[in-house]
Amino acid sequence: MIRVEFGGDDLQRFRSSGRPDEWVRLLFPKSRGGVVTLPACADGKWQRPAGPTRPYTVRKWHDGSSRLIVDFVAHEGGVAAEWALAASIGDRLGLTNPEGRFQLPENTEWIFLFADFTGLPAVGRILEELPTGYRVTAHVEVPHCSDRQVLHSAAELDLNWHESYGHGDRPTRLLDIARAVTLPDGPGYIWIAGEVTAASEARKHFRDDLGFDKERLTSVGYWIEGQARG
Repeated sequence: MIRVEFGGDDLQRFRSSGRPDEWVRLLFPKSRGGVVTLPACADGKWQRPAGPTRPYTVRKWHDGSSRLIVDFVAHEGGVAAEWALAASIGDRLGLTNPEGRFQLPENTEWIFLFADFTGLPAVGRILEELPTGYRVTAHVEVPHCSDRQVLHSAAELDLNWHESYGHGDRPTRLLDIARAVTLPDGPGYIWIAGEVTAASEARKHFRDDLGFDKERLTSVGYWIEGQARG
């Protein structure tokens, strides 16, 4: 992954959603080194951006210094990845207001996090922002052992790495990982993020096969196999 830190006076207007898995839509220039043209509102409707856009997790937001950090998965052929690979001081992007889905229900005693490689930035931030008093188990799928990161949490943490992302006949084994776990007793919360179909199937496993309360289950599709996420 490539970590990029954004700053500038414009970020003083950024307002976090308060959700640790929040994401923004990044607006890129049409060509390398070009000007970012933000969409305008005409006749009460927002126009489409002039350049490509991609949704990305806010890995960390430093409110006091107006610094925003985004981790990009490095791969060939991606609009965002290629921009990040060549990024230098002074490059500009546009961004939208943030959205997030992670929200702990009342009386939650334990938390399970499931994510493929694209969900790793969100997992990292969730763990860092969890307070003491929770038991959290995280399962993160990465391409290689070198892609592991040192993650910290004030919560009681059981962190599990799976080096299966991008291997075999399927891009992700998220569903297999979900099926292999045993959920604790008591009220919990499950958060899933990754490839759209895999995340949806993992959600169905917990909801339909195990009868887990859907109100305590969040599933977010970050990307679609074979498609660019515009």
